Amino acid sequence: MSEMQPRIKGLGYEVPANIRTNTDPIFDWLNNWLKSNPKVGNPFTGYTTRHVLADGEDLMTIMVPAALKALADARVDASQIDMLLGYASVSPYPNPNELTRLHQMIGLPKSAWVVPLNNEFSNFNAGLVFADALIKAGRAKNILIVVGGNWTRHVDYHTVQSVSAADGAGAAVVGLSADPAKWQVLDQQTLTVSENYGTMYMQGAKYPQNPPVDGHSALWSDTFFQITAAGFQDFGSFGGQAAPKAVLDLMAHNALTGADISLIAHQASQSLIDVWQKTILPAQLISTISNFANMTVANIPVTLAWSVANQPVTQSNLVLFALAPDMHANALLLRRNPA
Repeated sequence: MSEMQPRIKGLGYEVPANIRTNTDPIFDWLNNWLKSNPKVGNPFTGYTTRHVLADGEDLMTIMVPAALKALADARVDASQIDMLLGYASVSPYPNPNELTRLHQMIGLPKSAWVVPLNNEFSNFNAGLVFADALIKAGRAKNILIVVGGNWTRHVDYHTVQSVSAADGAGAAVVGLSADPAKWQVLDQQTLTVSENYGTMYMQGAKYPQNPPVDGHSALWSDTFFQITAAGFQDFGSFGGQAAPKAVLDLMAHNALTGADISLIAHQASQSLIDVWQKTILPAQLISTISNFANMTVANIPVTLAWSVANQPVTQSNLVLFALAPDMHANALLLRRNPA
C-alpha cells in the first residue's frame, strides 16, 4: 500500500443538454461572411457539436452537478470540504465571483474558504497545484476544485472565434489517499509571455454618444471575448510554436519522452492540437473537441472526468496542458501507479 499523499479522489463533469451544430442559424452571418472573404480563413477548427446553456439556465446549472458528482466519486461529504477553489467564468458580477454561490448551493460548511482563481484558462491546473501544496502543508484535508464556463454568451457571433464557444463545468476533490491508482501532482512548468498582454481580452464594446444619452457620453455592450490583429498572430506564434515548450521542458525535467505520457490539452482549435501532437508526440492524446468544442476554463477538467468512462488514460504519466490569453502556457504532470 502506498503512503498517504494528496491525490485526486474524485472527478465530475456536466455539460448542458442543449446542442448547437455548425449549421445553427446563429453562425449564418459569419459563414456567409467567410464565404465572401475566402482569403481570411478561420484558425478555429475541429468542432462538430457544442453544448450550450439554454434560456433559463446559468453557470450553476452545470457547476452544481459537476461538483456533486466529484464529491460522490470521492465518497466525500460536502461537510468535509475545507476549501473551494476554482472559477465561474463569466460570473454575473465582476466581483464577487459566482463560485461563492456554488458554495451556498451545495451546502459547504461556513468554514470552507472560497478562493476564485482568475487565470484563464489554467484555472483547474492551478487549483490542483495549490490543493496539493495546501494539503501537504497541513492547511486542509479535502479541497474541492470546480470550474465552469458560459462563454457561448460572451462571444460576438460576427467574429471567427465564436464558432469554438461551448459551455461546460468540471470538478475534482483532492485529499489524502493511499490508493496508488489515484492521480497525484508531480511537477509543473509554466511559460509566460507577458509582453503579449492585451492582445486577447474580455471587455464590452464602447459606443461614444454625442450628444450624451441620459448623461452618458458612452454606452457599453455586454462583455465578450475579443482578439486583436496581434492576438491572431500570437494564436499561431505563441499557441502553436512557443507554448509546447512548457510540456517539453516538463518532460525533460522528469526524464520523460512523449512515449511516456498521455496528454489532455486546451481545446481552442484542432489546428493547435495537431501541432502539439506532432511536437510532443504523446503516447495518447485525449480530446473532446469534436463533440464538446472549446469549453474555455472547463476544457481540461471535463475531458479528464469524461475520459474515465469513455477513453481511459493508458499511461502512468498524464500531462494537463493549458493555454491562456494573457499569454501563458502551463503543463502539469500527474502520476499514478508509480514504479
